[in-house]
Amino acid sequence: MAKNIVERYLVLKNKYRNYDTKYALKRMQAFRLATQELSRKGYEVALEILGSINFGIVEPTSDVDCILLIECNVHKEHGCCPPHCNNVTFVKQEISKFVQKRLAPETFNIEYLDTINLKYVEEKIREEKVLGDETLFCLLFYRNIGRPVNRPLFIPYCDELEENADFVREIIPWASEALEGYLNTNQHRLSFNKYNERIRARGLDLPEGLQQELHAYMEGEGHTG
Repeated sequence: MAKNIVERYLVLKNKYRNYDTKYALKRMQAFRLATQELSRKGYEVALEILGSINFGIVEPTSDVDCILLIECNVHKEHGCCPPHCNNVTFVKQEISKFVQKRLAPETFNIEYLDTINLKYVEEKIREEKVLGDETLFCLLFYRNIGRPVNRPLFIPYCDELEENADFVREIIPWASEALEGYLNTNQHRLSFNKYNERIRARGLDLPEGLQQELHAYMEGEGHTG
């Protein structure tokens, strides 16, 4: 059976992870420690890392794109906390301070592409009101395409969603469409050029299998639509 676009993305991501740089590993460790420090302060958070760290091909100045997953009781009726949420503001500031201090003198931006309130997720699953919920779609989508930090905080919710056959039937076309839209952006395509250049700059050749998989992914071959 031909692979759909999500499966191709996952295969490609895992192939690039073989080239993890020391900067990628150091940053992942810094983010893990930051979430542990926040937990000690009473804030339960996790992250899904996207972009170059997700693929392991990181340089000292590479920015970080991520999804914030937070337990916020104040806005538990919302899938995403509003911009003025004090909990989210504090958590973002603390993560930035901790990570930048630990990785100094590296300087880079941390950009939060989305926020998901895990208290909302917990309630929707408890009430068995998961079908058609875009926040839950996003949670499972990010889990599949990202690189997790503090995975135990949210993986039980993902496992429950994946066990719901009706939910899975709904999310597959949604996820394929979302990833296809991302694929068609120039930024996404240029990112792979950067990853390949960084690998070659380390004196390494791109294996033929990786080049073929990248070509198939970029051209959308085998997309089952």
